[in-house]
Amino acid sequence: MPRLLIPLNSLLVESPGRDIATLDRCGGDLALDFANTLGGRREGPWDDEWLHDYADLAAWARHAGILDAPAPPAPPAPPAPPDRAATAAFRRAIALREHIHAVMAALARGDDPPDADLAGIAVAHRDALAHAHLVPRGGSLDWAVDDDLARPLRAVALAAVDLLRSEERLARLKQCANCRWLFLDTSKNASRRWCSMAHCGTGAKVAATRKRRQAARR
Repeated sequence: MPRLLIPLNSLLVESPGRDIATLDRCGGDLALDFANTLGGRREGPWDDEWLHDYADLAAWARHAGILDAPAPPAPPAPPAPPDRAATAAFRRAIALREHIHAVMAALARGDDPPDADLAGIAVAHRDALAHAHLVPRGGSLDWAVDDDLARPLRAVALAAVDLLRSEERLARLKQCANCRWLFLDTSKNASRRWCSMAHCGTGAKVAATRKRRQAARR
């Protein structure tokens, strides 16, 4: 996946929400991990939101390894009004997240992905390429993107198209049997059903065991 190590120079007020460093990155791909920043039951409601503003988006990007850690915090200052550019970048990122989820969930079901959502990913990918250049990364080349607020979503757009162009990786694409989350099944026998045991698998197994015991008693 693209690894774009980039400092975030415009320090924003920290979001008061949950610590995004605790979010399980179980997708196996940057684009899927981004789609999984919204959770909930597989058929809904999708109400487990981790991203509420640009500060959350930047925190997730650091958690995902595509932004450098921020500089040491400056002395406390009065909260500033929301920056229009940051708000616009955040809204574009959320729209891209829903395009990615719609396309990947359809492919995981074996359905044709919605044309409108494919087009949304394509638009974001063209923007990413227009603001990217190739740089040495170890023994190969990788993408680096321009230094502005849209960098996290551009990294995700590049990753999403890389995944869509990989027949081998798409063959491993699945959606959790219990929740909205998507993942690449890298198990040897392709038998993985849950996004992760901690998030869904353990609870589902406990519920199944309870149901079997109740049936046996009856």
